[in-house]
Amino acid sequence: MASYNELAEKYGSRLREACAIAEHAPGRRRVAQMLTEWSGEYVTQHAARKIMEQLNLSKGEHTGRVKSLNRIDDTSDTPMDRRLASKGQSIQTLQQLLDAAEVDDKEWFVTNWKANSWEQATKIRDQLQKITLYQVKANLERRIGAAYRAAEPAQRFSRIDHPARKSRLKHAIIVPDLQMGFSWKNRYQYLEPMHDRKAMDAVVKLIREVKPHYVILLGDMMDLAPWSTRFPRKPEYKQTTQPVIDELHWWLADIRSSAPGAEIVYMAGNHEERMHKAMVEKLPEATYLAKAFQEAPALGVRNLLRLDDLHIDYIGPYGEDWWLWDRVRITHGTKVRSGGGATAAAIAKTARWSEVYGHVHKVELMQKTFHGPFGRNVITAMSPGCLCRVDGTVPGVSLNPDWQQGCGVATFDEKSEQVHMQVLPIYDGSLVWDSRVIEGEDPAEHIAFDTGWKQLIGD
Repeated sequence: MASYNELAEKYGSRLREACAIAEHAPGRRRVAQMLTEWSGEYVTQHAARKIMEQLNLSKGEHTGRVKSLNRIDDTSDTPMDRRLASKGQSIQTLQQLLDAAEVDDKEWFVTNWKANSWEQATKIRDQLQKITLYQVKANLERRIGAAYRAAEPAQRFSRIDHPARKSRLKHAIIVPDLQMGFSWKNRYQYLEPMHDRKAMDAVVKLIREVKPHYVILLGDMMDLAPWSTRFPRKPEYKQTTQPVIDELHWWLADIRSSAPGAEIVYMAGNHEERMHKAMVEKLPEATYLAKAFQEAPALGVRNLLRLDDLHIDYIGPYGEDWWLWDRVRITHGTKVRSGGGATAAAIAKTARWSEVYGHVHKVELMQKTFHGPFGRNVITAMSPGCLCRVDGTVPGVSLNPDWQQGCGVATFDEKSEQVHMQVLPIYDGSLVWDSRVIEGEDPAEHIAFDTGWKQLIGD
């Protein structure tokens, strides 16, 4: 005959489930009957009592309902996820499930849940009766937030007159695809960047030195991998949108303070479009929802990055263009051709004006001459490269992509009315300007302190 320890181990889960669906907490006689039926051996009431004590089951009452005999399954695949499930009579709602599992809503939030019920016949005091059973399931996700202190937004800047308005030469700095994004590492303790902070810092230092009349952000400043409706959304990208918004605002504020007199434009890219597409497909009512009597959508790039506070113009949606000195067409770009210089060649083939584009993450510069009734016309097609990492970290690319880092400089000579364009390649966070090396640094600690995101540098 099996010992009560063996019976408890073998039939413990089944016994808990049977107790969970019972109208009243079964006593030791009923437990002994169930164990006898299941095991094929006679189980005494004394053994049943020992088993109930070992399993910490209610001793049973002749009247009254069981207090909470629902079995709650609490499982997780990662420290970020949690799945709860209950089946029985006492837990019928989501809140009851959360309360029973002692879920702290400051630490966890519900991503989705469902509840259902059904009727089942069961024996209660040797009589067959119909009871209603309830099943409640919920998926939870851990809340991740700033850890240092409450983040402080950048101050509102006031535009000033450019100090070099009377100069013959006017400069524009062109900032290509940053693809700002993160991937969780070290069990969600560290936010590994997809962007290259040293390369970005070198560009900001260039802006500070040149004091350009224009700063043009070519688009895809954010990667927004969690918002993709085309590619799988990996768990390591969860809850990375807020630190992206906070850090990018930090960089934009740095650019504005480095060029207080410049006109700054932010071109919408296909990755900024991810947020719009996701809302159109999943929740179209929220797509253009704005604050009362305001134009900018509440969940739009312009509002989330507080571009108005920084006096940055947002040019969108994706596909819109903007003209620099009425001579150079600026666009994020839609054409992609394989091979170095192939995209520039495709654009120059049909263009009748100079174009600056991003999107391809390649350094490209090509010129073409047209001869017409108004004489000789030279146009330039230029891609300044990118400012994201080029080691395969960005989602959806090979480990060794054919990408190059850089930024663009356009200079307008008011006397000749010609625009001179050049690409400044960036290697290991350094670029060359005016016969000098400008070396970028990684300001991760400063960003972490200013934004409150300790996870930018880890423990």
